Amino acid sequence: MPGSTYAYLADRNEVQNGPLDNPATIASSAAWALTAPLTSMLTTPVSDRAVCLTKGDVDYATGAPINPVVVTLTWQFPIFLSVASLLDTNLRQNAFYRMEAFGDAGMTELVATSVVDGVDANVVPPLTDPETMPAGAPNQMRGDLDPRDFALLPTNIHCVVPQVPVVAIRWTLWGGAFRPDSSEDTGYRIGLAWAGDGLIFSRHVGKSGEGVKDNDEVITGSGGSAWVEEGIAKRTVTIGREVTDRKLRDELFKMALRSGKRRPLLYLPSIGDSSNPSRTADPAANFLYGGLYRRSSDHSQSYVSSRYTSTSIELEEFKE
Repeated sequence: MPGSTYAYLADRNEVQNGPLDNPATIASSAAWALTAPLTSMLTTPVSDRAVCLTKGDVDYATGAPINPVVVTLTWQFPIFLSVASLLDTNLRQNAFYRMEAFGDAGMTELVATSVVDGVDANVVPPLTDPETMPAGAPNQMRGDLDPRDFALLPTNIHCVVPQVPVVAIRWTLWGGAFRPDSSEDTGYRIGLAWAGDGLIFSRHVGKSGEGVKDNDEVITGSGGSAWVEEGIAKRTVTIGREVTDRKLRDELFKMALRSGKRRPLLYLPSIGDSSNPSRTADPAANFLYGGLYRRSSDHSQSYVSSRYTSTSIELEEFKE
C-alpha cells in the first residue's frame, strides 16, 4: 500500500502509569458494564475490553451527534503527547470520532485535536479501490471493507499530532458499532487507550521493507487428516539508511530494551513527514498494518557508515 516512508514507534503509554507515577484518571458520559468497566481501557491485555452499554446517537437529518459517548483521561501533571489511540474497538468504519487534547484539567485550553476544518473524522477511511469492485457493490461509493470482513482486522483509531504537553484528553464517539458476526451492536467495545510520545523514523519500502508471516502450523495425522494450529502473525520492520543520527539510533535501541519481549508497543507504518505528521499520515495503511505489537526476536543494530546504516526489529501481534 502506498504511504510515507516515515514510521512511528512508541513503547510508553501514559495511560498505564502506575499509582505513584502520574496516573491517569478516566471518566465517561455513558454507562459501562460492571463486568467490563471503563477502567479496562487503562490496562492490557486487550482481550478484557471495556464495554459501553450505549452508542453515540446522531441526528441523521443534520449529521450532528446529539448524544455522543464521551471518554476523558486526566493526569495531575502534564504528559508529552504525539499520538493518542483507541485500540481494538468495534466501531464501524463510517462511525465518527473526535480527539481533543487540553493543557489544563478544566479542558478549556485546547492544544491539539483530530478535527480538520470543523469536521469529525471517520474511524476508518475508504480502503478499497472502487475500480476493483463490481458495479453496484454496496460498498463501492466509499470503498469500505466488506462487512463480512470486519472481524479479520482490529479497528484502531490513531491521532498523530506534533508533540505537545497535555493534562487531559477527551474522546467523543458516535455512530455505528458491529458484533463479531458483523451485525449491529448496541454499544461500544474498546480494548486499550493509548496516549504518549514516540519516535518518527525513516524506513525502507518495497523489497527491503516490512514483511508479515502468519506462522500457522499445519499438523497431519493418520489417514490423511490435517489441521492447522493458528500462529501469531509477525512483522519485520527494517529501518532504512537514512537513520544515521546517533541520538535517534540510541533512542531506538533504548526503546527496544525497555519494551523487551513482554511489554506492548505501538507501531504505525505510515506517519507522514516529521515536520507535520498529522496532515500527511495514511490512516488506511495504519489501519491495515499498524497497531499493538511486541518485540519477538533480538533487536539488531548495525552501523558501518552513513551509507549502510540499518536496524531490524521483528514484531508480533499483541493479542492477549
